[in-house]
Amino acid sequence: MSAVTPEEDGEVFYVVSLLFSSVANDLARLEAQNSKILRFCDLAGIGYKEYLPHYASRGDWVKHFAGKWDRFVERKDKYDPKKLLSPGQDIFN
Repeated sequence: MSAVTPEEDGEVFYVVSLLFSSVANDLARLEAQNSKILRFCDLAGIGYKEYLPHYASRGDWVKHFAGKWDRFVERKDKYDPKKLLSPGQDIFN
């Protein structure tokens, strides 16, 4: 696993986890609520990292890993050369 932490060593950071329970046919509402939370963070300049992100573009992955992107790519090449695990091959082409 490649955990992403703040760029500077010794910097304080917080983990906030929101765990919602769901009932049948509730997924769309929860996804919309999550999108609103992330949009708020973006507009307020609050940095965040998603657990199990569903990024669709290389730019999103680069933003996620920030200054650690190059190291992530090196490890990906070494341990997952066929790009079978997420992010998949399409992100690196």
